[in-house]
Amino acid sequence: MANRPSPDGWRELFSNGRGLAVAVFAGGVGLQALETFIGSTLLPSVVREIGGLELFAWNTTVFIVASIIAAIFAAVRPFGIGPRGSYVFAALGFAVGSLVCGAAPNMETMLVGRAVQGFGAGLLTAMSYAMIRQVFPQALWGRAFALISSVWGVATLIGPAVGGAFALLDAWRWAFWLLVPAAGVLGLVAYRVIPARSDERGMARVPVLQILLLTGAVLAVSVASILTGSVLLPALLVGLAVLAILALGVIDQHRETRLFPRGTFSLTSPLSPLFAAMLLLNLAIVCDMFVPLFVQGLHGQSPLVAGYMVALVAVGWSSGSVLTSSWTGPRARAVMLAGPMLQAIAIFGLALFLGRSNPAGDLLPLVPVGIALVLLGLGIGISWPHVSARLLRAAPTGEGDLTTASISMVQLFASGLGAAIAGVIVNGAGLAAGQTEATTIAASNWLYGLFVVVPLAAVPILWQIARSTRHRIVEQPAE
Repeated sequence: MANRPSPDGWRELFSNGRGLAVAVFAGGVGLQALETFIGSTLLPSVVREIGGLELFAWNTTVFIVASIIAAIFAAVRPFGIGPRGSYVFAALGFAVGSLVCGAAPNMETMLVGRAVQGFGAGLLTAMSYAMIRQVFPQALWGRAFALISSVWGVATLIGPAVGGAFALLDAWRWAFWLLVPAAGVLGLVAYRVIPARSDERGMARVPVLQILLLTGAVLAVSVASILTGSVLLPALLVGLAVLAILALGVIDQHRETRLFPRGTFSLTSPLSPLFAAMLLLNLAIVCDMFVPLFVQGLHGQSPLVAGYMVALVAVGWSSGSVLTSSWTGPRARAVMLAGPMLQAIAIFGLALFLGRSNPAGDLLPLVPVGIALVLLGLGIGISWPHVSARLLRAAPTGEGDLTTASISMVQLFASGLGAAIAGVIVNGAGLAAGQTEATTIAASNWLYGLFVVVPLAAVPILWQIARSTRHRIVEQPAE
């Protein structure tokens, strides 16, 4: 019974000198979250000043690709770099990238800065997840994941407002430069609180072939997500990415030096359904990326209103994580299983209510859309801490660091894959040919009508996960 959480478990998260560590991990994820929303708000202003509209989408693409490479860096840990060195290096990379972005005279330089910034941000997030296992006792893992996830909710509310304010003042460069001292402070504090060494050794050799397959899949998905016009080429690239991941699974399972922990690609391992559930839960929420377009194009709302409509997803995620992360036993299994069900209901609601003509801009038709977006975030919020904590507990001996780094890789890959699939669907529905009311309605209906399959696919997987531990005598926290 030692691992059962106490009623004041949230206070325990900050006790015994762990409060500063919580601030560092939340700060690392917070920097990435803030930059995501500030950057997307500022990009129109950036393009107006330095040009490069044809490279607009690549700002997101290079950021995501660099973040996934950083997650691989966290897994491989080359040159014997320990957790403290990795975290400080990540903060330095984020600061340098932000400095370059703020000083960029053209879009090509901006993309270089976004790549460096993305690497730093991805490494900060990967190391924040990795340190949960080392800094906190197992009884607090679920709460730690929930707290870090809730940072995204705060950033979703603050980021667009901060970015909008700097854009309004025609001072977009300062929005990037202000992140430089923030990253510097984070690096200094991290040097104090993060251990210099992990309790596990890094890889003796670098799994080059697996890394090439993963990065190739990521690049294929990223390019597919920004292509317009013909549906054939994006669909082909997504198919190639899936084949590359399948090849990665076969190779990684039979190599001594692995990119993912043992059992990730084995149907008999407890890790494979957990990673699959994590992929599907994250994939399901990516469909919100087109909500601003539909809210503006069909419901006559301003970009600010449309942006804050999407923020409802993060509100649901954060509140769900915080409220249920401490649950154990049957309640924990119930909410873990209910998560994808809520996501399916939410996406079905978007299919029913979002793709409608509302040129007068009436707010009443948007009420069910708002409820659906909250449920979409709530679904992953109540499942995510429990799946993540179980994944850490199921990590093979000596591969805890590799497992936590893999969480970031799966999250980021799900984002890229989801964006590509969503792009293929809306373009196939006719949106690429021209944004008329008819094509926009068709794109919305097809997107959410098809995406509802994603969370439904996660239900039997999580059902099996819940069944596998329902007879345990001693429940672990956040299960």
